[in-house]
Amino acid sequence: MAKAAKPAAPQEAEAPPKKSKKMLIIIITAVVLLIGGGAAAFLLLKPHPPREGEATEVAAHIEEVPPKFVELGTFTANLMHEDGDRYLQVAISLKVSRPELEEKIKANNPEILHRVNMVLQSKRPSELATFEGKDKLAQQIKGQVEYVLGLRKVAPAIVATEEAAAEAVSAVPGMPVAASNPSPAEAKAIGGIAEVLFTSFIIQ
Repeated sequence: MAKAAKPAAPQEAEAPPKKSKKMLIIIITAVVLLIGGGAAAFLLLKPHPPREGEATEVAAHIEEVPPKFVELGTFTANLMHEDGDRYLQVAISLKVSRPELEEKIKANNPEILHRVNMVLQSKRPSELATFEGKDKLAQQIKGQVEYVLGLRKVAPAIVATEEAAAEAVSAVPGMPVAASNPSPAEAKAIGGIAEVLFTSFIIQ
């Protein structure tokens, strides 16, 4: 009698493909990297609040007011006699670091022009031939303008001596003494006339 055939062993369940697991891991890794990279970029690009010193510097820069330029006009003055009759023709502007002084300069214009003319007519041609001579003239005019505006308590001497020059820089009480060549910041503290500018300077 023939033996009964053994029942066939059940086939093992097919294992899930390995490629699906690898793809899932790759996708998850990519998502994590993207999130991490985005967070890092956000932190790097986020503006940081300025430190205490930086904040002060920025505020000072914002509050700084640009200077204004006030034209005094063109002056023609006879110079003191040296080697013949000579005269000076000069155009003068004032660099003002306190803009509110512009109206005050215009209101006192006649007295300012008078004092500037007196200073110009006190000069000899040889005194104005050098840069130092022109710079000294600018400082003398500056002193006269500051006196008219009430920024100095003593009128500078037209023909300056060492003693008169020292007395002329005496400032109004409560204000610092003017240096001969103050920085823009010092000029602002003294009174606001930063510089006297010669936009044209001709001796004939």
